[in-house]
Amino acid sequence: MKLWRYIGPQQLKLETSDAPHPGSGAVVLRVTACGICATDLKTFARGHPLIPVGAVLGHEIVGVIAEIGAGVSGWRVGERVAVAPYLGCGQCYFCQRGNYSLCEKLYEAFIEPGGFAEFVRVPPRLVQRGMFKLNADISDATGALFEPLACCIHGLHAIALTARDSLLIIGDGAMGLLQAELARHIGAQPIIVSGVTPARRARAQRVADAAIDPRATDLIEEVKRLTNGYGTDKVMLSVADTRLVEDALQCVARGGSVNIFAGLPSKELLNLSSYRIHYDEVRVLGTFGFGPDDFRQAVDLVNAHALDLDGIVTRAVQFDDLLDAFRNTSIEHDIKSVMVTSLSP
Repeated sequence: MKLWRYIGPQQLKLETSDAPHPGSGAVVLRVTACGICATDLKTFARGHPLIPVGAVLGHEIVGVIAEIGAGVSGWRVGERVAVAPYLGCGQCYFCQRGNYSLCEKLYEAFIEPGGFAEFVRVPPRLVQRGMFKLNADISDATGALFEPLACCIHGLHAIALTARDSLLIIGDGAMGLLQAELARHIGAQPIIVSGVTPARRARAQRVADAAIDPRATDLIEEVKRLTNGYGTDKVMLSVADTRLVEDALQCVARGGSVNIFAGLPSKELLNLSSYRIHYDEVRVLGTFGFGPDDFRQAVDLVNAHALDLDGIVTRAVQFDDLLDAFRNTSIEHDIKSVMVTSLSP
């Protein structure tokens, strides 16, 4: 089989390798789509402390079952599925408390070798609790949104977003737009999206009550104006810019919550208003990844067409053109890029 191997910053190499065998309790998928996420792009651009040279990137996977290992029941060859790239073990200290994304053995069961390969092995833990059938009317490219959508569900659950809440999303990328769609489904109002990219703001206007360009409008003043001076009950910081954390704190209402959702640089420290946290009882937290219930909810929502996902995926690239896609992804025009195979419907 062919695969793309990460061999250093700005370098992916197309190689050939033996296709994986399932083994007991596992399955092998022929990959039909794999999303290109921000972590993939950042790793390609400058490396990643947790992703070694030699890894195969890609974890937002849709595929067709090609081979089934001994002991696997309930699945058949040819079924089209989405698969969680990892899941908590369910047994460790953190999993027992429902903190599955903090699992001590989170990556012991991972899709092998990675999504930018023609075939991947799905280990038993993921077959049992993280593999789901796609409805026939869901495209492969849309199915690749399950994993980022699950991360967004996890993030909104953490701030306990309800229909009584107003929400500010700082960031107009794919994650921010998915959060807006989920917030609309929940019934939050108003939903405000802040972003600097015209094409992405235009997409945000389809679901948000307001889409703000913070370069042209004072974000804090506009959020206060739209919320009768209170600020929003909840804030999702969905762009990786440490400088915006203080803006998020200034935009949240008293008693509200801020989720630092985007992964910020590990060595940068935050400058937070202790007054807001103490006297205004503002909660500041962060979330990473997803749990099994989040992924299952994402699948259910997409299969039921409960969200408007049209226009989130703006670019589909063929397997052999993946390196060019990494080199030429444009923030001005692309919201979400997905690799698809020539056999995808």
